[in-house]
Amino acid sequence: MISSAEPTEQQLDDIKEMATVQGTTQQILMGPKPTGEATSKDGKKKKSRRSKKRASGFEEYYCDPPITPEEHAEEKNVLYPPHRPFVDRIEECIQRFRARRRLDNRREHIFSQYLMLGGIDATVRQFQSSREITDETMEITGKSLVREMTADDVINRAGEGAYNHRFYNPRYPEHWDVDFSGIVAGFFSERFRAICGTDVGVLADAADVITNFLNYVDSHDVCPEYREDVRNARKVCKQAREELPAIWEAVSLLPGEFNTALSTLYCCDEEVGSSLGPSGLCTTNRKQAEIYKAATITIILGPDYAKGTGEWFVTDTVEQDFEICEIKSPSTAALANYKRLNDYFKERLADSVSEIKPCGTMVVQPVSVRDGWDNSASETVMLKGAGRSFFILEQDILDKLGVGMKLKMEVCTLNVGLKFIKSITDIRPTFYVFLPQELMFGYKDPAPNKRPAPSIHDDEADDDAGDNDD
Repeated sequence: MISSAEPTEQQLDDIKEMATVQGTTQQILMGPKPTGEATSKDGKKKKSRRSKKRASGFEEYYCDPPITPEEHAEEKNVLYPPHRPFVDRIEECIQRFRARRRLDNRREHIFSQYLMLGGIDATVRQFQSSREITDETMEITGKSLVREMTADDVINRAGEGAYNHRFYNPRYPEHWDVDFSGIVAGFFSERFRAICGTDVGVLADAADVITNFLNYVDSHDVCPEYREDVRNARKVCKQAREELPAIWEAVSLLPGEFNTALSTLYCCDEEVGSSLGPSGLCTTNRKQAEIYKAATITIILGPDYAKGTGEWFVTDTVEQDFEICEIKSPSTAALANYKRLNDYFKERLADSVSEIKPCGTMVVQPVSVRDGWDNSASETVMLKGAGRSFFILEQDILDKLGVGMKLKMEVCTLNVGLKFIKSITDIRPTFYVFLPQELMFGYKDPAPNKRPAPSIHDDEADDDAGDNDD
């Protein structure tokens, strides 16, 4: 073991002189500086660590930080007291939610569209940025007033002629109701698909940002009189996250191989030989279609179905909306029969017949769906006098459908009474609702036209100029 003797005074002086020359006196005598205390050539301190990234508020396990008793008292007695009008409370809540969340461009756009569907003006306002506000002005004015002045989400309270008819105005509350769950259902029924398409990632962001906002409303007790409605709206977000991806997959699979086989046999001209897959048109393999039809009808409907009726043909074709009332998956016996058939075909006809998928049935009821294209119905209603019918579909398609979904289909009826799907136009979720304000998204208030009306006395040059203006 080696022990070190203390350095003499002369040795210390020599070390200091060497350290001064090299500029590392402190490092030699006292060790290296801790991270974050590095100095530049001019002797000024510089940071070697970047500050931590601020949370966006949409992390998986994020929760709002605890508030002080003073902040709680302010929320309870000043911001969200029950006696304060709901319009003022929800406006304050939206502005504070925006200030406490870091919305990226995608979430910003989705949240703004959601608010505008709910009657709140969330359009971007020019010249109201908070970047030009100094700290001194902030201290004098107060954060709450600055937030109010620079907010994009406002409820216009102007009088007639000075407000946008697309949005809610407390001066004219006619035809407006507070309905959190209805707005969420309407957003995911129509508005989301119009702005975001069928992207599962965007759907997850949309459900997250709206659920996050509803959680904020509930946790801060903004409107206790609508607490149950707010919680139902969160359930709709969960439904949308589960149902919409399944619907998008079902649309790509429908009408299915069995219905495509019947379309090939009874709706397509054999001489034309059109060839399209599961989009609802024909396939050219009529032998496969005959085998698929015979096998499935025998297993699902029995070997004696329509026996002795002669040739089958289409008697009626109609495009209509249907609501799913019941889904019957193939029974254990049916699955065993399908397996036995497929094993036989694989052994005897492997090169000419593909595998036949197990099928079940979907029981539907004709409905009239309110979707904005006409005024025939105020809401989705069952048609009186219209009985239920069933359609045969593959099991993998039935697994993606649910009771209560609405389907817009082109349906053919055979002379033996069997119906099949020729094509599918749309599938709507169980919570589908069409909101009237959907029709107002592109609305603009009429403006007076200062141009005089056309006249026979106008010069041709003026007419040409007017055409160019368009």
